[in-house]
Amino acid sequence: MRVFIPDELSISSAFTPLKRSFLYSFSFVPTVITARQLAAVTPPPHTVLIAEGNQAIDFNAKYDVVHINFKTALAPSAYDIADRFRQKGSVVVLSGYHPSALPEEAKQHADTVIIGDAVTLWPSVVADLENGRLQPFYRSDGSCGSLILPSTIHAHPRGYQFVNAIEATRGCPQRCDFCQDSNVRDGALFRARPVDDVIEEIASLRQKIFFFTDFSLTIDLSYTKALFRGMRGLGKKFICGGNIDVLAKDDELLRLSHDAGCIEWISGFETFTQEALEKAHKKTSLVEEYAAAVKKIHHHNMAVFGTFVVGFDEDTLDIFPAMQAHIRELEIDAVNFAILTPYPGTPLFQRLEREGRILTHDWSKYNRETVVFTPKNMSKEELMAGFVHLMRYFGSLPYLGFRTIRGLRLGFYPFVSTFAGNLGQYMKAV
Repeated sequence: MRVFIPDELSISSAFTPLKRSFLYSFSFVPTVITARQLAAVTPPPHTVLIAEGNQAIDFNAKYDVVHINFKTALAPSAYDIADRFRQKGSVVVLSGYHPSALPEEAKQHADTVIIGDAVTLWPSVVADLENGRLQPFYRSDGSCGSLILPSTIHAHPRGYQFVNAIEATRGCPQRCDFCQDSNVRDGALFRARPVDDVIEEIASLRQKIFFFTDFSLTIDLSYTKALFRGMRGLGKKFICGGNIDVLAKDDELLRLSHDAGCIEWISGFETFTQEALEKAHKKTSLVEEYAAAVKKIHHHNMAVFGTFVVGFDEDTLDIFPAMQAHIRELEIDAVNFAILTPYPGTPLFQRLEREGRILTHDWSKYNRETVVFTPKNMSKEELMAGFVHLMRYFGSLPYLGFRTIRGLRLGFYPFVSTFAGNLGQYMKAV
C-alpha cells in the first residue's frame, strides 16, 4: 500500500510560507515528530510518504491510505483534506487530540478514527487494512508499560531542520482543566522510553541542537536524571520543558541538565494569580516560586522560555499591566502568550458549555489567539485588546532586542535559543 501522512504544518492554512518554514526549521510544533513516528512504526513492505513543513499536499497523487493526525484548530482543514482524498478512493484514517475528543464528529470524514495513542495503535490498523477488516474506531487500552518507539531518523523526509525533535516520555498526569493534551484518552498516562534507546537516537542526530517534545521532563525525576547522565559527552545541545515547582528546588536536576547540554527550559507559568492556577488544577505552578526558578536556571547558564495564558475567570483588566510588570521583573528570556481556550474533551470546555459561555464551535478559531468564550470579569473585546497589547509589547523590536542581547550572558547556545524564541514572538506580533 501507498500510505500518505501529512504533518500538522503541512495541512495548516494559518501560516505564511515564511512562518511555516521558521516553525519547521526549529521544530517548535511538537507534532512535527508525529508523522515520522507513524511512518517509523508502519510495517513493511508498505511505502510511506510524509509531507512536512511547507511541503504542499499533492491531491493528484494516488494513495491507498491517508492518515491525518491533528489538533482542534486544524480540524476544518483536516476534514477538507480527508474529504477530498476519500472522494478519490483513498482510505482515510484520522487521529490526534481532536478526533480523540470528538470521535463521532471525526468519523463523518474518515473510514476509521483512532482514539488515544495513534502511534501505538497504527500497526494494528495497518494489519486490519491488509486483511480487509478495518474497524470504524480503534481505542487504546490504557497500557502503562514502557513507551516503545523506533528511531524517527530514517523516517525524516527531504529537507533540513536546524533543530530536530526527540520524544523520551509521553503523557502528563497533572490534567490541568484547560489542557487538551492530558485530558483526552491516554493523555494522563505517563510512559517513558528506555534510556539507552533515547540516547542512541540523540547520538544519531545530524543536528547540533534538538528539542524534547515531552510534556515535561520533571514528572519522573529518577528517569530524567538517568537520561541526563547518559547524555553527557554526546556533544549535543537541547531545549526541554519542565514544571516550576521542580525547577525552583532541584539544583541537582539543573546541574545535570546543563552538563547534558540543556540550553533552555520551557515552562508554563500561565499567570500570576495563584487562585486561577488552583482552580485550573495547575498544581505545579506556585507564583511565589517563579523568581527562584528563573534565578536558578540562569545560575546554571540556561535560558528560560515562559508561556502565559490570559482569560481565566479570576482575571480582571488589572491582569495585563500586572503580567507585563512581573515578566520584566523576572527577566524571562523569551515569552509566549495565549488566550485561554476551552478545547473539546477538557473540563474547562464542559464547564463553559454548561454555563452557556461557549461562543462558537468553529474549531478553526480555537487557535489560542481568538476569544471563543464569554469571559467572566471583562468583555470579549477587552480580553482580545489586552492580549494584543501584551503580544505587541513583548514582540516589539526594541524589547525583543533587549531580551536577546541580555541572553548573551548565558553563553552562545542559550543566546541562539533566546533569539529564536523572541523571533517567533515577533512573527506572531506583526
